[in-house]
Amino acid sequence: MPSVEELSRVVASAVAPAAADADRLARFPRAALTTLSRKGVLALTSSRRLGGGGHGLAEAARVVELVARACASTATVLRSHFAAAAVLEAHGDQAVRAELAAGRHLSTLALFDAGPGSRLLAPDSVACAHDGVVDLRGDKAGVVAAGEADSYVFSSRPAGGRGAATLWFVPGHAPGLFVPALPPGGLGLRACAATTVRADPVQLPENTVLGGDGAGADVVLDLALPWFLGLGAAVALGIAESAIERTAAHAAAGACASGDPRAELARMRLRAAAVRVLTGDAFATYSWDPAHALPKLFHLWLASAEAVTAITEQSLRLCAGAAFAGDTALERCFRDARAHCSLEPTVDTVVDLAARSGTEAAAGPAFGELPLAR
Repeated sequence: MPSVEELSRVVASAVAPAAADADRLARFPRAALTTLSRKGVLALTSSRRLGGGGHGLAEAARVVELVARACASTATVLRSHFAAAAVLEAHGDQAVRAELAAGRHLSTLALFDAGPGSRLLAPDSVACAHDGVVDLRGDKAGVVAAGEADSYVFSSRPAGGRGAATLWFVPGHAPGLFVPALPPGGLGLRACAATTVRADPVQLPENTVLGGDGAGADVVLDLALPWFLGLGAAVALGIAESAIERTAAHAAAGACASGDPRAELARMRLRAAAVRVLTGDAFATYSWDPAHALPKLFHLWLASAEAVTAITEQSLRLCAGAAFAGDTALERCFRDARAHCSLEPTVDTVVDLAARSGTEAAAGPAFGELPLAR
């Protein structure tokens, strides 16, 4: 893992300068990701035995937050990549794991069905097995790095009929995998290439199953969801810290609205600090007792979503017209925060998952005490 100082220099030289154009043009940050890959970032969590960094969730979160301070779209791509890589590291083919460890492979998650009533742990996408081949059909919404990733961790109903879900390794170039053109504009995170991906059908060897047919829900709860929630909080913190830093600069220059902004800045910093406390607790629990970490990760994600929306809204109010007149980065923080919270899993999805898993996957004496307020 590169040092914080080295990574900060890379972010400042390769990620930050391209962020404004990437947002304005909705252009995938391929050059920034390539530079980060050369520094070992894409391989950060891969097996040391295969040449990767061998690091865990906490280290990945530090990288994602640092990148999010400069470009939330790039950080969102890393978030989905690391969550998918956690699944592939545990259940993927060794050749794919070697590519991940070499930093040559970008993966992403395709877990949320398009359409109303989509359920993470019981997908509507279908897989039909015949003669050692699986026909995979379904539409997945909000897939980050769609059309750009080298692979997708794709969920479906079990091919054999038992269990709630199955996960598949789907190569990005697989015939039958379609990615529609991205719609113009968008609120925020315009460069992360989040859109719907369709399998119609994708034919896969049966041995591309990840974790066993019917075991997908357990893999999601044990690996994909904890990483996705924890790194989602890291993206939120990065956006929030960027907004705080820029608001403080406007305040120091006397460009804020009338009155003393010090109390409001203190309130913003305290909100971010509270999320850091929850982050440390959730990540520590996941490292030594992952079976009981999910409730804390639910709480962390909800708290981070609330904090980043409140902080970026307050930053615009304090800076008044300056946020829109000249500081496009501050305005981008405001938009990215809202786009971040609208990507799955949304607040409603997380609350629903917390309610459904409260007695099965996330039981624990502290769970009922969590204020899962909307």
